[in-house]
Amino acid sequence: MGSGCESTPDEQPPLSDAGPSVDAGGDAGSDAGVDAGADAGLDAGVDPGADAGPDDGPEEPPPPGVPEGHTFLRPSATRVRTVAWTDPQVTLRFAFLGQVGRHYDFLIEEYRRRIVMTLKDPSGAVLERREGVFGDPPLTTHWSGFTLEGFYTLEVSVAPFETTTRDLVFRFVDQGPDAHGDLLTTASPWLPSEQPLMGQGEHPGERDVFSFSTVAGHVYSMACDFSHQGWGLSFFDPVLSYAVSEVNSANFTELQASTAFKAPAERFLAMVRANNSLVAPSPSAYQCRLKDEGAEDHGERMETATALAEGTTSVAGRLDFRTDFDVFALSVQPGHHYRATCEPSATPPDCRVLAAAPGEDFDGFDDIVLAFKAAETPHYVGVQGDRVLRARWTSAPYTLRFEDLGLDDHGDTRQTATPLTGPSQTVTVHISEFIDADYLSFQAVANGRYRLSGDWRDTSTGEQLFSTLYDAQGRSIRAPGQHVGSRWVKEFTLPTAGTYYFAMTAYLRENLVDHTVLFEVLEP
Repeated sequence: MGSGCESTPDEQPPLSDAGPSVDAGGDAGSDAGVDAGADAGLDAGVDPGADAGPDDGPEEPPPPGVPEGHTFLRPSATRVRTVAWTDPQVTLRFAFLGQVGRHYDFLIEEYRRRIVMTLKDPSGAVLERREGVFGDPPLTTHWSGFTLEGFYTLEVSVAPFETTTRDLVFRFVDQGPDAHGDLLTTASPWLPSEQPLMGQGEHPGERDVFSFSTVAGHVYSMACDFSHQGWGLSFFDPVLSYAVSEVNSANFTELQASTAFKAPAERFLAMVRANNSLVAPSPSAYQCRLKDEGAEDHGERMETATALAEGTTSVAGRLDFRTDFDVFALSVQPGHHYRATCEPSATPPDCRVLAAAPGEDFDGFDDIVLAFKAAETPHYVGVQGDRVLRARWTSAPYTLRFEDLGLDDHGDTRQTATPLTGPSQTVTVHISEFIDADYLSFQAVANGRYRLSGDWRDTSTGEQLFSTLYDAQGRSIRAPGQHVGSRWVKEFTLPTAGTYYFAMTAYLRENLVDHTVLFEVLEP
């Protein structure tokens, strides 16, 4: 087991307490350009068979077969080693005898430069490459999951663009048996099933890494029970080298956790951390289940959207994982207003509705209901959850309902406004949704007097209609209104001739009904 990975899906997570990045996809059949038996002129300038630091007592001589140019490390829980490092061109080279099933820690006690650490197995294959700043000691790198017995080598070099070094102070410790390894390149196989997998955190800060085969487009879930706080679990993409669907106990008190993701490839990794040095004793047991939940129910893009025929009133779906996004291609009547409403199940997260015209970005009001006007068919409607991170993710069913609110009666812009001719004209305005704005236009003469009026409404008889006056440049014109008896009335004088516009709106969804307005040209 080894340290956990804490990051967002957009970040490459640290794979040690120091926060370094890892080349998880290193070629297992090559040495990635670093020769384990390179010329001793590139090593630390110490005797390859000698201990790397000041002696705290007699030590056995190194075993035969230590790779040439490498300093042998014999594990010790207490021995602090110091290697002088004054030349940034020098690569420090170490070797140790690694055993299958054992867990080793490399603890840097003092170092404040960005360095690169490359671990290789006895065949010279790169197992892991880490780059990071080691600055707040002690910083621990965990290695377990070895598949070969023999000399493992570690190369420590200055990271690119670094020009200075300082002495490397560290400990190398054998932490004992480890049932499940922490290296990405030697992850333990795990078959999705109902059968729980048992494990434990033998040492604070370590993790267990598992590899499993996937079917592209299927959803996979992992649910765990832990014995102590300090847990964490995530899925890890070995191709893109970052964690997805992470959850940990930093913000939760539960000892049960679950997460899920949709597989984009044939192989994925699962990571479990069950022991945090701050809160959990050692060891800390856990059990987890990995399940193949089957194919996702609806696509996440316009290209994979679920097609819905014209007249569809409802469709069922479910949010399979926290960032799931279900997309539907709704056949519509161009020029009609529509309302889409998501009815979530009793289990969080609540669903949210978004919509988009073909080729455009999805948008909405972070609400369970959304209205839109369709310009062409199909129009795309999407459903997502509230995306709140929870300790326990469960699949969230929902029902998405559609309403055709009818053809828009007036244009929504000044360019598509319905013209008023006067001198007295009655117009019906149908506000089908709170997003609907009906524009009416008229030609004014210099110093002309005009009146616009309509029935006064309140919430018991229908939402009040609002009218805003604009000039041809889109600037609002002050036109105060009055409540006169059962009507609202606006009278105003326009000093300049030209085209003017009324924008008619109503702001609430409830009780939206037809409004009749009267436009009049008054005597000078």
